[in-house]
Formats: sequence, C-alpha cells, structure tokens
Amino acid sequence: MNVLGVSMPLVKPGDNLPEMITKAVKQVDGLQDGDVVVVSSKVVAMAQGRVRELAKIRPSARARRIAAKSGQAPEFVELVLREASQILSVSKGVILTIRDGLICANAGADISNAPPGHAVLMPSKPDRAAEELKRALVEKSGAKIGVIIADSNVKPLRLGTIGQAIGVAGIEPVADCRGQPDLYGKPLQITLRAIADQLATAAQIVMGEGDERMPVAVVREAKVEFAERPKRSPKISPKKCIYFSGQKLAGHER
Repeated sequence: MNVLGVSMPLVKPGDNLPEMITKAVKQVDGLQDGDVVVVSSKVVAMAQGRVRELAKIRPSARARRIAAKSGQAPEFVELVLREASQILSVSKGVILTIRDGLICANAGADISNAPPGHAVLMPSKPDRAAEELKRALVEKSGAKIGVIIADSNVKPLRLGTIGQAIGVAGIEPVADCRGQPDLYGKPLQITLRAIADQLATAAQIVMGEGDERMPVAVVREAKVEFAERPKRSPKISPKKCIYFSGQKLAGHER
C-alpha cells in the first residue's frame, strides 16, 4: 500500500473542489482503479462555505458561562453549542461533544487552519458530501475509487491525534473478521476492523496538521472492498461502545 500526498492551493468558499482535486492528482499520475482518495474535512467544509466570522457571532449567556470554564472565546463556544448534538464535558481549552453520532472536541469547530478571526465547522452531511465528491471524481477520471472525508480525533487516555473517517463513499468502511481463524485456528469472536478510520490515519501521516498545504492523499493498492452501498456504518450507539456501555452519559442534550 502506498500513501501519496497531494498538495493544493488554499480552498475558498464556493470553490469547485472536484475540479481542484482532479488537477492536483496529476502529481501522482492521476486517479487509478482501486485508489482511495482521502480528503481533509477542512477543505470540504471550506468549499461548502462552512466558515464563520467570530465577530459576527452573538454569544448566549450559556456560552459565556461555559467559556469562563473552558477559557475559550464566548463567540467560539456559541458556535460549538449550535453545532453539538450533546455536550459531554467542559475542561480547559476544550468542550467534549457528540455531533451526529461522533465524539469530537468542540463539535468539530476549529480555529486552526482557518482564516484569522474565523472558525471552520464540520462539513454538512459528510457521507453525502463524500458520495458527491466520489461521483464527480469518477466522472472526470473514469476510475473506480473510494472517497474518505477525514478529520482529526483523539482516543481516550492517549496523547495526540489520529485520523477518523467522518464521511465515506465507495468502500466498505468496516471489515467484519468474525468467524475467521486466529493463529491457532480459533474463530475470531468480536473483531471488526475500522478500515476507513485506519486509512484516514495513514493518510494524515503525509497530509499533516499545519501549513503543509497537503489536504488530499491518494491511498493506492490498499486492501479494501469497494461497494456502492456499504453494508454497515462505522457509527455505533453509546450502548454498544466499550467506553460508554453501562455508563450514563454526562452532559446535556442540545
């Protein structure tokens, strides 16, 4: 498997992202059958116009109370409250949230890699955005590909970020290994591999998190199953999550 970084100009609201990616992937000899295109959630959100000027946000009293605890700007906290499905906890510098079934910091809102005085939100309907992007890239290239929209995330009790697939199209995001034999011939009981998340993490090694200007990676010769309609979603309910099963979620619904 090869992970090939693709550099691009800064993406602005309203830009034609499929056209920009099509031009950029010429750096890696274009798209080929079996490629998986991993795209930063930031550039998808920027192209969608999901960027907000903080000075134009009027924070609520609740946002000001939370901002006093988190140390974040009240205007930014107000965006987080608007975006979050649920607030789990508040600590210095971060608000832990659930947004559309994903646990993430600050409901995916971010001021890093955003224009000064602005915040970039999570893409709208990321699975649909991934599908639309895949269709456009297939039309332009003629190649059979998959698309992953990736964002940074952290795992409990681990330092540092990893990649997470927030939108997937064209591939099975989860591989079911149950029933397959282990090294000693015993059938695996519970193993499901988060293929899309693993590819997102691999891609972020070359995409970076700062000023690399490499928001796209092409994963070539990966062992993935291509599918127009994936059999399962990588999202699960809190009741099935090992971190939350048997626990009552803290926080408040929006």
